[in-house]
Formats: sequence, C-alpha cells, structure tokens
Amino acid sequence: MEEPSKFAIHEAARDGRTSVVESLLAANPKLGERRDDDERLPIHWAVSYGHLDIAILLANLKNFDPDIQDGSGWTPLMIAASLKEGEDLVNLFLRKEADVNAKNFSGQTVLHFVASKKNIDLARRLLDNKPPASARVKDKRGQYAIHRAAAVGSVPMVELLLKNKSPLNATDIAGQTPLHHAVAEGHGKSLSASSSF
Repeated sequence: MEEPSKFAIHEAARDGRTSVVESLLAANPKLGERRDDDERLPIHWAVSYGHLDIAILLANLKNFDPDIQDGSGWTPLMIAASLKEGEDLVNLFLRKEADVNAKNFSGQTVLHFVASKKNIDLARRLLDNKPPASARVKDKRGQYAIHRAAAVGSVPMVELLLKNKSPLNATDIAGQTPLHHAVAEGHGKSLSASSSF
C-alpha cells in the first residue's frame, strides 16, 4: 500500500478534489496552513487552478489570512487577478478584506497584474475598493502599473490609471517611461494618439 503524500491536501486542492480537501481538513484543520516545498499553501494551489469551491473551504478556516504569501510573495488575490476567469475568486478575497496594495517579492501589486491583463473592470473595482488600490506603487524595477498598461497597448487602462493619480512620465530603473514601453512593444501610435500622452 502506498504511503499518503505529506502534501496530499495541496495535491487535492490543485486537482479540484473537493471531497478529499474536506475530509483532510475535517481530520486536521491545521493542514490548511501547511506549506509545501514551494512555500505554497493549499489556497495558492486551489486559486492557481481556479477551484472556487475549494478556495471557499480554505478561506473559511478559522485562522485564514487573505494576504498569505507563497514562496514568490504572491497572495491569493494576486493569483486570482491573474486568471482569465478569476472574478469569483477575486470577489472572495475582497470580501475577506485582502490587502489590494500588498506587494510580492518583486514589489508588484495586484494592480500591476491587472494592468498587464488589460482587465479594466477589475482595475476599476480595485481602484474603487475601500481602501483603494494605489496607482502610485513602484515595483523593484521602478515600474508603476501604467508601465505595464502602456506595454500592452491598453489606452483605456492608461487613462484609468492617470485618473487615479498614476505618474505619467515616471522612469523605471532603465530610464524608460510608459511611452517608451509602448513604443518598444509596437503600441506607440495608439497610445500617443490618446489625449493622455
């Protein structure tokens, strides 16, 4: 008989096996706080694979911390916001009062990821959150979310970030402004045609 994995709950959370997660938690609720070899908790795996039902189970544990970071500093909210179909997961963590301005180990916030994905609706929600996401957070490369929005050519995102006090001509550690990033990625024409630049 094969010995059960010491990370069985992580595997079940990743694979979407809700009943296994439930039974493991019933036997030992502390398993929800166990880190695997990648410094991830079961919640990180459940969110990465879009398993809302498992994420809800784990988020309802007594000592759940919505800002718990994995080995790269990513919170469940950051992971959820990076998913194509992560809206329900994002809602879960916002209801749990996740910090919308938490930084990963590269200094990026959830707004950096949302800007990269051109997710304007989620950006609006984060900027309207109480407390709001800040458009004035630089990552370790000296980039604001607006650098990301410009690099992917999202005029609506750039305009939204500017309305929320993002600096327009800030340079990153390489001396590049958002417009430089737009031009480098082939989006200079569409962004420079915008009234924002």
